[in-house]
Amino acid sequence: MVSNYRQRISGPLLDRIDPHVEVSTVDYQELSGDATGETSEIVRARVETARGMQRERFRAEIHRLRS
Repeated sequence: MVSNYRQRISGPLLDRIDPHVEVSTVDYQELSGDATGETSEIVRARVETARGMQRERFRAEIHRLRS
């Protein structure tokens, strides 16, 4: 049903629609605390893992298409 609706709306009209997302407020204490986020090394390792998984999925898809 959504796909059918999207096919009826032109691209230029869709470009004019701005999505809105409600975000709840965050307590000041939570933002200003001493807690630190992840290190760049941890984030990099997670990104590299995800890229490797995607590479494997892509490789499997290429093999499937060639068969």
